Amino acid sequence: MGIFVAVIIGSAMTSKDNCERRKKHIFTATTLVCFAILGAFLGAYAWRQLVQPQLGPFEGTVKVVEDPQWRNGGVQTVLQIEGERFIVYAYGLPSRRLSNRQAGEMVQVSGVRLRLEVNKQKRLSYRHIVGTFAIREVSESYGNGSMLYLSANNIRQSLQDSANVLSRDEGALFMGLIIGDDRQQPATMISAFRNSGLSHLTAVSGQNVAFLLTVMSPLLMRARSSWRFGLTLFVLLWFTVVTRGEPSVLRAAMMAGFVALGSMLGRDTPARRMLGLAIIVLVLCDPLLAWSVGFWMSSSATLGLLLVTPQLAKIIPGPSWFSKALSTTMGAQLGVMPITAIIFHSAPVIALATNLLAVPVAGVVMLVGIPLGMLAGILAQISSGAFMTVCVTALMWPVGVAVRWVWWVAVLGERISMHGIVNTCGWCIVALLVISARISAWRSI
Repeated sequence: MGIFVAVIIGSAMTSKDNCERRKKHIFTATTLVCFAILGAFLGAYAWRQLVQPQLGPFEGTVKVVEDPQWRNGGVQTVLQIEGERFIVYAYGLPSRRLSNRQAGEMVQVSGVRLRLEVNKQKRLSYRHIVGTFAIREVSESYGNGSMLYLSANNIRQSLQDSANVLSRDEGALFMGLIIGDDRQQPATMISAFRNSGLSHLTAVSGQNVAFLLTVMSPLLMRARSSWRFGLTLFVLLWFTVVTRGEPSVLRAAMMAGFVALGSMLGRDTPARRMLGLAIIVLVLCDPLLAWSVGFWMSSSATLGLLLVTPQLAKIIPGPSWFSKALSTTMGAQLGVMPITAIIFHSAPVIALATNLLAVPVAGVVMLVGIPLGMLAGILAQISSGAFMTVCVTALMWPVGVAVRWVWWVAVLGERISMHGIVNTCGWCIVALLVISARISAWRSI
């Protein structure tokens, strides 16, 4: 009789658990459908605003949205005119005056707003660019913009002063590693990093955000718990402005914000859920991010780290440091492989080796680059004497060695990188090795 009652009670509890689980799944599905409908509506509205810009002559004050960069003998930048963004290709005197400006600054211009070419609309949509601005004149005077942009630009200038101590190419790579500024990188360097599977190092992502919070943790931990969350959000906002709000930075900062919120509330939220929440919130706030390749590459790489890496770490043989490093590299590469293969027609298998050699050293540069670069930049600004120059050079020498190592790995990786059917065969061999390791793990159980 007791056994019969126990079975009945157990069945009732199981039925209740199944009912609760079913309700939870229905609520989750309903929420996702609502988010999808809302996202579609907001996306349609954002696209309509994008294809209906204000056109015609303009003269007045505009905001510099993107840092100007030299391209094909001219300067390219993006200006915000009456709340809308226009891409600018300037030459002659206007280009020289614009080249000295930074994002967030205000400047007087005159010109004509023109409609954007159809073939550029989708490619530039995630940057909210609605047209082109044929610029005629640019004033020499300018305004610094908001205090947040002013502080961010001062930090970037200090880092640039420290990078000037290195050779031109090494300084350009240093700026790319720590804040994602790749404007000064030569075409050969960009090609080497892309063909060796290391281009993600010059795109600021979660690793940079994690290292920033690590550097700032002694200050954040000293703050009261009630202030810590607000200060963490401010640091994330400040770093987002310093790195110019690239899609990968937005994703990483949003996830870090959810981590800080969970820590404040005393909740341990799974990383996969935080990634999903970050993507949903960002796409709802800015539906045009759905057109950003960088945003989806960053998100898919993170998903690969969360889903694939733990499974690979269990079956890859060897010391723990080797299995963890290789599984992390493979997880990220497998996560972004569908996107890189479809869009860039490239998924170099050599990336597994180059990332093992370059990522740890690049991580050191990211960890110490901002504090050390700021210190060196401030010292360089204080005095330009020979003694101070020697001090700054000595301070940046270890960073220069690390940057040079990352560059050499990229060059070597490009030289021995396989292409076409040979590269495909390389991935097949990797897949066979993983399957073999998995079978060995099953047999050992």
